[in-house]
Amino acid sequence: MVDIADIQSLALAANAVTNVSLVQPYADNATVGTSFETITNTNADQVLPVIAGADIDVVSASAADDDGSTGATAVRVTYLDEEFNQYSQDVTMNGTTEVEMTEQNISFIQKAEVISSGTGLAAAGAITIADVTGGGVHAVIDAGSKESGNCTWKVPAGHTGYVHGFWYDVDAVAAGVGTAEIALQVAHAESSGVANSESWRTVAKVTVVENDNDIVSATGGNQNNNGSFSFPGNIPFVVPAKSMVRLAAKSPAAVAVTAGFSMSVQGSGSGTTVTES
Repeated sequence: MVDIADIQSLALAANAVTNVSLVQPYADNATVGTSFETITNTNADQVLPVIAGADIDVVSASAADDDGSTGATAVRVTYLDEEFNQYSQDVTMNGTTEVEMTEQNISFIQKAEVISSGTGLAAAGAITIADVTGGGVHAVIDAGSKESGNCTWKVPAGHTGYVHGFWYDVDAVAAGVGTAEIALQVAHAESSGVANSESWRTVAKVTVVENDNDIVSATGGNQNNNGSFSFPGNIPFVVPAKSMVRLAAKSPAAVAVTAGFSMSVQGSGSGTTVTES
């Protein structure tokens, strides 16, 4: 077995690397605005937990998301603690009544997913993972869905991320407003260790034309503009531990963007090892 850092091709053979998990965050944002914001189904820029004594609750907009009912009966929340180690907690739903997570020092919410449900097979209402202390919503599982949508991931302590590339789909709009920009951005936190002190730096960016709905398809309108980006030579971009990766977008006017990225995450001898895959 070899280390992922020694493999240059992205076509990683099965069982060729040790202690590697593949994460593929994806989401849609229906209201991307004029400055870069995370592509997430909260339709707003990301809010980070307060960390110290954070009271983070899981709650649904529907009473049917309850243990023994037809909707989501349990949700798994994957998070990082104050030392940036990754854990998860399974939360038994209680409908429209908040269920508080037991961990009180959460620095980041990676994702949330329905792990058991009734006959509805998904969330009956929108399920939010919200920071009561700081007032922020960190993840949303939409009604009818089984997982949150959030184009961001924080590399746990003792791990390294390898971003392969990203894809995007910009919806046509009622009237053309020029271009939309989609950017892969990284924020480093390892020097300060403070989760909410990051500033974003753009690693790669694409600019696409927003197609106009009132122009017929034959002349280039009334269709989405989609595509993908991979790094030259298929060499992944390396992201150090405790750094956050996101896909962000902006546009001269509100526009809907769906996007996602792929990143391999490998453990390396310190921190709590993530052993998925």
